[in-house]
Amino acid sequence: MIRNVKKLVAAAGAIAMSVGLFAGCGGSDNSGKDAGVGTKDNPVTLTFWTWQPTDAQWKGMYSAFEKKYPNIKIKWWRTSEMTDYQKKLQTSMAGDEGPDVFGIQTGSMVDEYSRFADDMGKLAAKDMPGWKDKVSNAASKQVTDKNDKLVGMPTITSGSEYILYNKTLLNENGINELPKDYNELVKDTQELKAKGLIPMALGAKDGWHLDDLFVWISNQYGEGDVYKAAEGKAKFTDETFVKTMKAWKKMVDDGIFQEGAVGTSTYPDARDNYFYARKTAFLPTGSWHVSAVLPNDETKGTKVEKDDLGMMEFPKVGDKDSGPTTGVDFALCVNKESKKKEAAMKFVQFMTTGEGQQQWVNTLQGAPVDKDVKVSLPSNTSETAKTSIDLVTKGQSASKLDRKLGYQELNDEIGVQMQNVYTGKTDVNGALKAIEQVNSGLDRK
Repeated sequence: MIRNVKKLVAAAGAIAMSVGLFAGCGGSDNSGKDAGVGTKDNPVTLTFWTWQPTDAQWKGMYSAFEKKYPNIKIKWWRTSEMTDYQKKLQTSMAGDEGPDVFGIQTGSMVDEYSRFADDMGKLAAKDMPGWKDKVSNAASKQVTDKNDKLVGMPTITSGSEYILYNKTLLNENGINELPKDYNELVKDTQELKAKGLIPMALGAKDGWHLDDLFVWISNQYGEGDVYKAAEGKAKFTDETFVKTMKAWKKMVDDGIFQEGAVGTSTYPDARDNYFYARKTAFLPTGSWHVSAVLPNDETKGTKVEKDDLGMMEFPKVGDKDSGPTTGVDFALCVNKESKKKEAAMKFVQFMTTGEGQQQWVNTLQGAPVDKDVKVSLPSNTSETAKTSIDLVTKGQSASKLDRKLGYQELNDEIGVQMQNVYTGKTDVNGALKAIEQVNSGLDRK
């Protein structure tokens, strides 16, 4: 189901400028023998490409991994921009220059990268005995392709839509209670705007966040309709989606987001330059950002380092409070061309059912897939943080709604058309017709 290869290969010239990063990739060893787990004099170096964990989170994880496997080195490359990540990964894989290990998330990436990944079920049966008793079955299903191949080992789950808030900054501006509904949210954002702050910092330049919002809102008008439409069993011009896009336009017209949001990326703009810089008290985001409520390296050195931060569910904007969406936000795949699969599976096990899983979960980047792992909070965790963590944990556990749709072209078009509605380039009906045109042309084989 690789539908984007041609246009991505066109970008190969630009990406080839970073050729140094391809050194040591999965297909570079033509010996045909697995390199094993290395020795002190001859260590194995894995290449790992990803968009997460963050630099701060990786530092601790890799340190723990090196202690456990001193003869396995990992050369990682990361970008926080999902579009850049997929562009580089797809192009390099098509040219047999991909990394040994790479990350994917649920949705379109599962089928899109299936042909490049080894069968994780077979690898795990050999190198991770007993994994099925520990790893969430629901999470495993989300990263299984249409041919029943486990494409990657699920690692963490996450969902949307939430709001990261700065309680200290709200209180300083006379807002002492969180908004209980959408109308109160509008009122609060306008009060903040009147005092010179950004109402709510949205990274609307990122299509991935906009299609998250679309899926989340649509379930409030017709629960499950969006998944039916994505499989060709309904149309995106149907009433559910007319209401969805009108709700989006109302959010824009109500001015709850900053001016120029479509030119703002989530990272670093909305998070670092607005929220962490104390220019806004609200950041619409996913469950992964609950990590910021803890005292850790993520906010260290920023203007919110000593503030009381929390997370709330975004108030419903539709007819029904359908709750948050959820899905596997990160799974580890092993390149089928890699000559270092034994070492790669040590890393996969470490991150899924080993110490890496515990370390990552403790940062609250996502919910664990290992059923035996529980979050261990530091002693100085605030009451606001504890309440927020409990809310997100329960919300994600109860959610039955998928965060992502299974076709990247569809996700992309939804994001583009939401941007067009935001800027007034097109109206609601025109946007939905464009989405349905892409939807009706999808290859669903």
